Amino acid sequence: MMSEDVKYHIILLPRADYWDWVNAVREYAIHFGVSVTPRPENAIRFHRPSQVISVVNLPGGYPAYGDVVRWLQAQAPEVPLDVLEVTTPSALRDLLRGRIAVGLRFGSEAAPEEEPSSPEPETDFRLRWPTDYPIITQGFGENPDVYRRWGLPGHEGVDIRAPLNANVYACADGVVYRVHDGTGNHPYGVHIRIQHADGYRTIYAHLNRALVHSGQTVRAGDLIGLANSTGNSTGHHLHLTLKKEGATAAGLTTYPRDIIDPTPFLVSPDELPAPPSDTWPYDHVLVGLHGRADGPMQEPDWGVVETARVEALKLSSSAAPEDVARAWRINSDMFIMVRLFADFRNRVVRAADFARWVEPDMQRFYDQGVRYYEVHNEPNLTPEGYGTSWRDGRGFGEWFVEVMGLLKAKFPEARFGWPGLSPGPATPGMRSDEEAFLESASDFIEHADWIGCHCYWQNRADMFSLEGGLRYQLYRELWPRKLLFITEFSNTSPSVDLQTKGDEYVEYYRHLRNQSGIGAAFAFVVSASANFPYEVWRREDGQPTPIAGLVGARSF
Repeated sequence: MMSEDVKYHIILLPRADYWDWVNAVREYAIHFGVSVTPRPENAIRFHRPSQVISVVNLPGGYPAYGDVVRWLQAQAPEVPLDVLEVTTPSALRDLLRGRIAVGLRFGSEAAPEEEPSSPEPETDFRLRWPTDYPIITQGFGENPDVYRRWGLPGHEGVDIRAPLNANVYACADGVVYRVHDGTGNHPYGVHIRIQHADGYRTIYAHLNRALVHSGQTVRAGDLIGLANSTGNSTGHHLHLTLKKEGATAAGLTTYPRDIIDPTPFLVSPDELPAPPSDTWPYDHVLVGLHGRADGPMQEPDWGVVETARVEALKLSSSAAPEDVARAWRINSDMFIMVRLFADFRNRVVRAADFARWVEPDMQRFYDQGVRYYEVHNEPNLTPEGYGTSWRDGRGFGEWFVEVMGLLKAKFPEARFGWPGLSPGPATPGMRSDEEAFLESASDFIEHADWIGCHCYWQNRADMFSLEGGLRYQLYRELWPRKLLFITEFSNTSPSVDLQTKGDEYVEYYRHLRNQSGIGAAFAFVVSASANFPYEVWRREDGQPTPIAGLVGARSF
């Protein structure tokens, strides 16, 4: 039986439905002072090797890691694991309440003869989500090596996404007891401190501006400030710290100054808001198809478009402007998007050069009435400029904003999109890590009129995983008020037959149909002169694959 004398304890939860899992562990985490995370790497780094990791061993719960218990054992064999064999948040809640009932962090060797009672939570104190962006960018207790220099066991709060001048709200009713203007090089920069009932206090750090004053009474949800990156901070976000009077002296936390983990107290964020309604005239996600991969559409391609009852078509800027009129003859309400494209291989492409090169093609499409343009494609890949034209996401972000400004001056009604990235982790010499690229580009993405996302998978399980077909959910969480397009999706596996792929695509379109905040999903690809033999919807001999007919026979 595992020792109950544990100083550092963290629970690893599945990333899908994360806040349902957090709600399930809330009472237990508060009772025993446990931290939580959805990231296996962070669980290992928490206080290695002095921590215990409790892990929800949900089959398929960690798609990128396979068997997560074996992965943890292989990566950190010296760290004890407390494996929780449950399949639902409610089952986890019941298991942990049983542990609370017997007063043992890891339970007893023998199960109690009677069902454990369900104790009431030790506190009714809750934290309203303090921004409009429901994603934590750095959890409590993470990066202990970084924070040890300040005498802290790890990150002393949670960092929550909040772009420049994003609204910051009070987490609970209380009284403002301090507003710091950021002078004196305070590590929190401009920040607000609020006293709440039962000895709880919250700190809201790295603000651009405080909108309250000391002594002011606030209610949960009141606007109290605007976000920035003042103080000891890299990138715009909100840092939230929670304190409980007497927690350090009572041994309820390993942190000084009564700091405790706010995560179990946070109320899961509300449903993601939809982008402003005036940006998108349709009330559902359109069934889209990517046009020919290289060059203008060919005659057999139009048969595929008609058979599949395509509602949105994405063209390359190398396509013919006449393709727009042809598409509208098939469906007068068809939405058209154009990707602005140039060859980046083995050369540095400046923003001004790119804008000058694509301007003539864009003019022809603009004159046809096309207004939505994706600026470039997968810029985190080496052949698309990564490592030569820009070094990271921030470098591409600067490039993107400059291109957008140059073209917006000539085409004022155009709506420019941040391009879809190549999804996945870093591949040396080929790809920059998608999430790292996004994080460093975050401030520049705010300037985009809309955002593109690529979703790929190789089997049906991946189609409904966050690393595969549901990748768009990460983007919706990061930018909930931006219109999102899935500018490419497909099953890329050479071993999956086209009939199965067609069935998957219909299921995927159906899943997306009423998703909020998404304009269209473009399957890749109608045809190509070379490459992509396992993704094309018609062959080079003009014969269609089964995909078009299956998509066209859909019931929606």
